[in-house]
Amino acid sequence: MATRIIRWSFYILLSVTPLFFTRYNYELFEYNKMMLVYALTIIITSAWIIKSINCKSLILKRTPLDIPLLLFFLSQILSTIFSIDKHTSIWGYYSRSNGGLLSITSYLLLYYAFVSNFSWEDLGKFLKVTLIGGLLVSLWAIPEHFGYSFSCLILQGDFSTSCWVQDVAARVFASLGQPNWLAAYLEMLIFIAVYFLLTAKSKFNFILYTLYFILFYLAFTFTYSRGATLGFISGLAALIGLLTFIKFDKKLIKKPIKLLQTLWLSPIFKRLILVTTILIIINLLFASALTSFKLIKQSAAPTRPSLIANPPSGTQLENGGTESGQIRLIVWKGALDIFKNYPVFGSGVETFAYSYFKFRPDAHNKVSEWDFLYNKAHNEYLNYLATTGILGFGTYLFMIGFFIFWVFKFLNNKKALVEDKLLISCLLAGYISYLIQNIFGFSVVVVALLFYLFPAFVFVGSDNLSVLKLKKDNLLIKLTNATIIRRPLYSKVLIGLVILTGIYFLAGTYRYWVADTLFKRGSDLANYGNTGRAYNLMFNSTKINSGEPLYKSELGNIAALNAVALSEEDATLSATLTKAAQDQTENALAISPANVSLWRTAIRTYFALSALDKKYEQKTLEVIDKAISLAPNDPKIYLSKGVILDRFGDTKGSILSFEKAVDLKPNYLEALSNLGKEYEKANQNDKAISIMERILKLVPNEPDATKRLKELKSKGI
Repeated sequence: MATRIIRWSFYILLSVTPLFFTRYNYELFEYNKMMLVYALTIIITSAWIIKSINCKSLILKRTPLDIPLLLFFLSQILSTIFSIDKHTSIWGYYSRSNGGLLSITSYLLLYYAFVSNFSWEDLGKFLKVTLIGGLLVSLWAIPEHFGYSFSCLILQGDFSTSCWVQDVAARVFASLGQPNWLAAYLEMLIFIAVYFLLTAKSKFNFILYTLYFILFYLAFTFTYSRGATLGFISGLAALIGLLTFIKFDKKLIKKPIKLLQTLWLSPIFKRLILVTTILIIINLLFASALTSFKLIKQSAAPTRPSLIANPPSGTQLENGGTESGQIRLIVWKGALDIFKNYPVFGSGVETFAYSYFKFRPDAHNKVSEWDFLYNKAHNEYLNYLATTGILGFGTYLFMIGFFIFWVFKFLNNKKALVEDKLLISCLLAGYISYLIQNIFGFSVVVVALLFYLFPAFVFVGSDNLSVLKLKKDNLLIKLTNATIIRRPLYSKVLIGLVILTGIYFLAGTYRYWVADTLFKRGSDLANYGNTGRAYNLMFNSTKINSGEPLYKSELGNIAALNAVALSEEDATLSATLTKAAQDQTENALAISPANVSLWRTAIRTYFALSALDKKYEQKTLEVIDKAISLAPNDPKIYLSKGVILDRFGDTKGSILSFEKAVDLKPNYLEALSNLGKEYEKANQNDKAISIMERILKLVPNEPDATKRLKELKSKGI
C-alpha cells in the first residue's frame, strides 16, 4: 500500500504540478505549485517511513551524488543561519516560495524517495507520465498563440486571451505564468520525448513520440524565449555529440567521411535528421526567439477588454520587455556587489530582493523598468553567489560538475548497455539545456523539481545505487531491534504517529493555502476601497498563518486606514485599531527586518496614523530613514519622504528630499513636479522655472508644467 501511495504521488507530482494554478491566490502560479509540492512531499515521505517500518529496515539508497548534495544542503543551512532575513531564507520570497531552505529540503527528500523506492523497470513509466504533463501544458499553450487561452476559459468563461494584461498571443505561458518558465520546462522534456522517439520499436510508438516532440517544440517556439533557445541548442549539440561518442568507434572521428557514411546508415541518426528537419520547418513557419523570418503570420483573435485586469507581476525581465540585455547587465553588476559585501555565506538564501536594493547600481534608475521589483538576479549562478556566497555557489557548481563528470564516466564504460547510455545522454542533454538557460534566468517550481529529479532518473536508469547499511552496533539499529522488530505493538504505534504527523503537516499546508486565499480577497477589497471587509479577511489570514510578515504588514496598514476613518464615529474602536496597526507593523518588521517592501508599507501606516496623533510624525520619519538605509539608491523612497515632509510643514526638508530623488533619477517627472512646487512655496521662483523648463524638455507641452511656467513668468521673473 505504501509503495502504491508513493508511486501515485510521484505520478501526480510529475504530471499535475505543471498544470496547477487557481485564481483564488495572491500569486496564481508559483505559490500553488509550491504548496502542491509540499503536500505531495509530506505524503511521499510519510508513506516511505511507514514502508520502512513495515519492512523492519531503513529503505534508503546511496547515490554517487550524496556528498555533493550534502555539502550543498549544508551551505544552504549556513547561509540561512547568517541571513539578513531568516524568515525569507526558510520560506522563500512570498510570491515565489520556491528557492527557500524549506523547498530545497522538499526537493532533496523527493530525490531520495525516488531513488530508494523505484528501480530501472519503473523509470519508463515515470518518464512517460512526465511527458503527459508536458503534453497537456503544450496543448494549453499552443492555442494561446492564436488568441485562445484555456486559462481565460477557466477564469472568466471566455475562450480568448482577454483575461491577461500581458500579450499572451505574442509569448505564450499556459499554466506556468511566464514564457521563460514555460520554455525552461519544455526544453527539458523535449529531450525525454527525443529518447522515446529514437528508441521506438513499433510504428505506433514512433508516430506517437514524434507527435509529442512536434507539440513540445511548437509550444516551446511560441514562448520566443532567447535564453531557453540558447539552452536548447546547447542541449541538442550535446546530445548529437554524446550519441556519436557512444554509438561509434572513436577512431572514426579521425575519418570524417567514413564517420558520415556510418552515421547515415544508423537508424538513430536517421531519426535525429528527422528531429532536426522538424525543428527547421517549425522555425521557418513561425520564426524563433533568435530569428524573425516566418512563413505564417500570427493571426490571434481580437483582444477584448479584460474582466480581471490584474497588472503583470514580477519584473520587466520576467514580462519579456525591451532592453532586457541591458537591464540584466545592471542587475548582474548589483549581484556581484552583493557578493563582495557578503563573500562567504551571501546575504541569505532567497534574499536577493532585499540585498539588491542596498547595492543597486545608479544606472538602474536610468532604465525604463527602474521601479520594478527584482527578487532574482536573472542568472541562477550569480543569484547563488549573491545570496549564498562562495560557499553556496561553490557547492552548487560542485554538485552540477560532479554529476556531469559521473555521467561522462558512465558513458565511457564499455560494459554499460547502449540503450541505457541513450537514455542518460538524453537526460543529460535536457539537464545541460537547463544549465545554459539559467545563465539568463532562474529556476521556478517545475524546473527546480526536474533539476533534482533528472539526476535521480539517471542513477535509477543506470542502476548505480546501493543500499545504505548501518553497523549492527549502531545505536539506531539497537533501538530499532529492541522496539519495532521485537515488539509489533510498537510498530503499530509508530505507524500511527507517522500518519498523525503527516496529517498534521498536510492540514498545516492546507491552512497556509487558505490563509493566502483570504489575504488575496482582502487585498482586492482594499484596492477597491472596502477597508472594513478587507480588515476582517486579513485578520483571519493572519490568525491562520501568524508567522507571515506580509499579512501582518498589510493588516497593520488597513487597521490604520480604518482607525482614521472611524476616529470621529467611534473613538474607542479607532484607538483599538490604532494599537493593532502599530503592533502588527512592528511584528512584521521584527520577523522580516530586511524586507524593503514591508518598510514601505510601514511608512504608509504610520503616516496615516499621524493624522490621529502627532507622535506618529516622528515615527513615520524614523521608518522612512530606515527604509532609505536599506535602499539608498531608490528615488521613490526619497519622493515619499519629500511628500510627507511637505505634509508635515517642513518645506526645507521636503526640497532636500525631492532634490535627492531627482539627483538619483534626473528624468523622474513626479519628483521634478513636486520639487518645482516646493521651490514656489519657498519663493525660489528662478529654480521653479528651471524645473518647469526641464520637465517640458522631457515631455513637450506637458499641460501642468506649461501652465505653471506661464504663471511664474507672468510674475516678471
